[in-house]
Amino acid sequence: MNNQLSNKIKTTSLILMIMVVFLHSYNIDIKQGGKVLFFEKGFNWMIQNFISNGVTRIAVPMFFIISGSLFISKPTFDFQDYKIKISKRFKTLIVPYFCWTLFGLFFYFILQSIPASQGFFTKKLIKDYSFYEWVNAIIKEPIPYQLWFLKDLIVMVFLSPIIYFLVKKLNIIFVLIIFSFWIFNQDTIFLTSEALLFFSIGIYVQYFNKEIISKSNKYTQYVVITWLLLLLIKTTLGFYDFPLLAQQLFLKAAILTGIIAFWNLIDNKFYLKNIDTQIKKITGFAFFIYVFHEPFLTIIKKAMFSQLAKTPNSYLLVYLLAPIIVIIISVLVAVFLNKKMLFIYKIITGNR
Repeated sequence: MNNQLSNKIKTTSLILMIMVVFLHSYNIDIKQGGKVLFFEKGFNWMIQNFISNGVTRIAVPMFFIISGSLFISKPTFDFQDYKIKISKRFKTLIVPYFCWTLFGLFFYFILQSIPASQGFFTKKLIKDYSFYEWVNAIIKEPIPYQLWFLKDLIVMVFLSPIIYFLVKKLNIIFVLIIFSFWIFNQDTIFLTSEALLFFSIGIYVQYFNKEIISKSNKYTQYVVITWLLLLLIKTTLGFYDFPLLAQQLFLKAAILTGIIAFWNLIDNKFYLKNIDTQIKKITGFAFFIYVFHEPFLTIIKKAMFSQLAKTPNSYLLVYLLAPIIVIIISVLVAVFLNKKMLFIYKIITGNR
């Protein structure tokens, strides 16, 4: 991989990670005092749904595509390659996953033990968990819920020889088969169709169409316009309560279009001229922002809601400000740990 493409991936990952934080800032249906407040659909609803249920929905698929593409770094993939990959991913994926899963449990246990904060966390107390609930909270449904991505990615890594074989033998047919599952959200207990599809697309691109990774599209502006138009239609359909299937199909079309649009927007020239000097210092903190932002984003949102009136404008203010606060705090904590506790920082971030 050349240096420009490497920098592009790092820059893309940071921007996508910021998108993920805003995706999780969505608060239209958040509980306050044990109740979900319902407001009439208006400006607040449109903005939050256009961003969190629209623009930012390309982030996770793109992460899976990048992961799949980087996993297969050469035309051949044998058992020796697989062992090396598993060994590396144990440090970069499995160790951080368990570190942050256990941290989430411990952190919630502390908050549920403090009278002043106990009322904000109304789910079952950690101390009352059964053995099954402990296993479920570690393996299947971690309290830092964003870790589902790491969990699925770990599964994809172990399944990679099978996926590689199917992509190599069936070519685009295999991708289209999985595509049909993704369109209708057909998931399994331990794996989402989203993970399987886009990780497979990453492998497919790397194996059959590698040049597209570094190729810039002269029609980018039209693809971007199409992406935004699809998102506008999808959001409008939701606003007027059209059937969910119609909304879902427009969202899926927007995701596919948005992936192409975004990748070509962040091309090498744009990166070198306009982005490098501004954000290259914090691109290395993208993974930490991912693992750290929840449950802190939820805590900050609940703290802000406790001090603000229950109005649509307040909800929009929290939606826009909470992610910014969390991202800033995440970077500051990452800088501190990187300077003062480097050994721990490397373990919890997979030596990133």
